Amino acid sequence: MKRTKIEQLLVVIAWAGLIGGILFTVLVSKGIMESNAEMAFPQAVVTFVGGIGASIVGWAVLMQVVKISDRLRKIENQLSK
Repeated sequence: MKRTKIEQLLVVIAWAGLIGGILFTVLVSKGIMESNAEMAFPQAVVTFVGGIGASIVGWAVLMQVVKISDRLRKIENQLSK
């Protein structure tokens, strides 16, 4: 099944957001750890877990939008036959 340009763009944005979000989260957590501030380790762990979670949730939501669109197109094609 062929996807529209918008759906292809959503897939690219989803994957770029997942990879970029993970890399950004790692860098921010590393910066917090290297600051040697009080309670830096717990704050870095919470930031890491939250950032990774947000990246995965964003990726999953965008991929579900594309999957729903694929299903709707499939149903439309079956009804038009």
